[in-house]
Amino acid sequence: MKKFIGILAVLTAVFGITAVAAHAAQITEAQAKEIALKHAGVTAQQAQFTKMKLDRDFGRAEYELEFYVGNVEYDYEIDAATGNVRQFSREEHMTAPMQNGAAPQGAISEQKAREIALSRVPGAKMSDIRKFKLDYDDGMRLYEVEIFYNFREYECEINADTGEIVSWEMD
Repeated sequence: MKKFIGILAVLTAVFGITAVAAHAAQITEAQAKEIALKHAGVTAQQAQFTKMKLDRDFGRAEYELEFYVGNVEYDYEIDAATGNVRQFSREEHMTAPMQNGAAPQGAISEQKAREIALSRVPGAKMSDIRKFKLDYDDGMRLYEVEIFYNFREYECEINADTGEIVSWEMD
C-alpha cells in the first residue's frame, strides 16, 4: 500500500509539473494578435479589434479574435500553446463597424438599442444585460443583446439602422 501511495505521489508530481510547464509556455494575448494580423496581411493600425478572449475548446486553450479592416471582418482561433492558426474566416460586409463605440452614421445608438431590448422585459434594468455587441449578418448591422432577468434568458437582435427587433427568444 505504501508503494502504491509513493507511486501515486510521484505521478502526481510529474504530471502536475508538466501541466504547470504547459501553462507557462502559453502565448500572450499580444502575440495572438500579432499572429492573426500577420496571417491576414494587415497592420495593427489598420485593424479595429472587436473581440479578444482566451477560451477552451476540447481541452485546448485558444484565443478567439475578431477584428475589422474597413468593411472586412476577420475571425481567428489561435492555439494558445503553439501559436498556430487553428481556424480563420474573412467576410466582406456592406458597411464598416462602429468606431470607438460611436454608432455609424444613420444607426441608432448603443444606449437606444439597450432601451429597446429592455422595454420587452418588464422590470429588467441595464445591469441585467449580460451581452451586447454590434455584429453583421448578411450585410445588415445588428445589435445582439442577451438579458438575464428573473431566472430567464432573453436574446434579441435589433436592426442597428432602424431599431426594429428582428429576432426575439426567451428561455
